[in-house]
Amino acid sequence: MTSATIKQNHSVSWVKLDDSQLLLVSGTDTAKFLQGQVTCDVRELANGVTRIGAQCNPKGRILLSFRALQMNPETIALRIPVSMREKAMQNLNKYIVFSKAKLADGSNDFLLYGLYGPQVHQFAEQLFSVLPEQIDGFVEKSGNFLIKLASDRFECWINNANHDEFIQQLSSVGTPGKLNDWALLDIQAGIASVTAETYELFTPQEINYQLVNAINFRKGCYTGQEIVARLHYRGKLKRHMYRFEIAANGLPSPGTPLYHGVTQQTAGQLVAAAQRDSQTAEVLASVIGENLDDLVMPSGKEKLKRLPLPYAIPTADEKPE
Repeated sequence: MTSATIKQNHSVSWVKLDDSQLLLVSGTDTAKFLQGQVTCDVRELANGVTRIGAQCNPKGRILLSFRALQMNPETIALRIPVSMREKAMQNLNKYIVFSKAKLADGSNDFLLYGLYGPQVHQFAEQLFSVLPEQIDGFVEKSGNFLIKLASDRFECWINNANHDEFIQQLSSVGTPGKLNDWALLDIQAGIASVTAETYELFTPQEINYQLVNAINFRKGCYTGQEIVARLHYRGKLKRHMYRFEIAANGLPSPGTPLYHGVTQQTAGQLVAAAQRDSQTAEVLASVIGENLDDLVMPSGKEKLKRLPLPYAIPTADEKPE
């Protein structure tokens, strides 16, 4: 099902994001601690925006990807894949012991939902009274948070105390969707998360984080920053993330290698996949740019057809800002 099909069939659709959860970082040193750990500029969160970001290892490979939101002056929530909870706690706890901050599993405090469709603005306004003005902005009401992802898509972080009322409102207006629909919308937006299958596989630039405001190159030091900055200022990026379609009635796993159809050499890896219809899947793949026209899946039979992204991929000779 394409995003266009979704819009035609349902004026408002909703899906419980069971594959995601919140990790709460709280304490007087929360912002300072995270600023020294992640690619995005945590200071921007105080301005009523959210940021995609990543925690990297010393070699600049992603340990954790997230969306960050500052709930109050001493609490920042990271929305992460459920599959990354243990590794996230382990990797962040290595450094948080030196700060006046602590980590907590937020899955018992908040449930996460996605809202989408042509009438979603009206419905979201009924729930929250006001809407975020900008993409990646958010509003809060009664301990619940509404994040604007696109003109027709919102993410809701609902406090457990308000969950039953929220579900009643959803059921009366919206149509239940599927996690696959939400994943497809992420793919069409060119947004990807690192999962257990792709842990430490990609640098932030290899999944286009520099193109979705998830890396701030002027914020100062963090783990892996030297490698990430060197790729930006001195290197010519050979690999980016692109969107493709393939003939498939089952989804390949993240991390699946892709090959050049002629040379049979490895040309990239799959980052995310979602079924568009019974015979076609859309995928995001991190690929060496010169191999875009001859990519095949491991079987050698399914060829990847490139699709557009909502942002431009820079050429190798474009100078960074």
